[in-house]
Amino acid sequence: MRIVLWPTVGGAEIGARVRAIEGVDLIEVSSREELLEQLDAAEVLMLPSPLYDADMAAAVRTRARQLRWIQLLSAGYEEVLAHGVPPRVVVSNAGDAWSPAVAEHAMTLLLALVRHLPEIFANQAHHSWDGSVVTRMGTLEGCTLLVAGFGSIGREVAVRARAFGMRVVGVSRSGRADALADECYPEGELDTLLPQADVLVLALPFSERTRGLIAAARLAAMKPSALLINVARGGVVDTHALAQALKQGTIAGAGIDVTDPEPLPPEHPLWNCPNLLISPHVAGASGKTGKERLASMAARNTQRYLAGETPAHVLKL
Repeated sequence: MRIVLWPTVGGAEIGARVRAIEGVDLIEVSSREELLEQLDAAEVLMLPSPLYDADMAAAVRTRARQLRWIQLLSAGYEEVLAHGVPPRVVVSNAGDAWSPAVAEHAMTLLLALVRHLPEIFANQAHHSWDGSVVTRMGTLEGCTLLVAGFGSIGREVAVRARAFGMRVVGVSRSGRADALADECYPEGELDTLLPQADVLVLALPFSERTRGLIAAARLAAMKPSALLINVARGGVVDTHALAQALKQGTIAGAGIDVTDPEPLPPEHPLWNCPNLLISPHVAGASGKTGKERLASMAARNTQRYLAGETPAHVLKL
């Protein structure tokens, strides 16, 4: 079975684990040109979703006659959703490979806002022992966390939030009860739940259905003391509406690992918004541990595929 691997992270780990599986012919590439050279004979592609653009999708449709499975090395899959795959091709994402790190990052952004760490760091840089920050510091204990997108990442956020004494409310498409949440609701209940939330964490997939999900009206429905954390995709939030909400004090603050557009241009007004933390889409970064998790996922799924089983984490496109 010919597998063509185009990794952006963890290539050595993935390659070692997958290449060791009997019956696998693994070809690792590092550019579009190299991948296209191997496409005709490929039965499996392994690559992150952002590399699957319109040109790649067109090449898959016209040239990849033997292709049967695409294993994404990312949790997100909006590019594949947008550009499509031939009906014969199964697509799976990275499942929970990135979830613990993304959840940690979400909690890091949240704690930094609640404990006013940027202000403390600024005082440190000026050698200023300024204790006045104490009047603005809060705690997570007893706060209500609303997690929009109670999938793998959302559930990992819940694990960590509950350790801090938070009440967790999960929102998903099904609204199915989950042991990691105090309450669960279908996404149609979001507007009813927003006024109750002290913190809103966005961890849901990006699609046309979720584009601009959090816009001016929903930001206005939140508590003035509420915080927003986005570790989903930038397009889930209306960027202009978020900037206005922060400048006008509609919400107390936000921590975002993703933006729209991305990367955020240096002159973008979002950079100057008060009480906003921006990280450059790095929430999944987790060093050797993360690479090994990704490689383990890819190897397990390859073994399932070779055994004639459906890979785990198959997407409904």
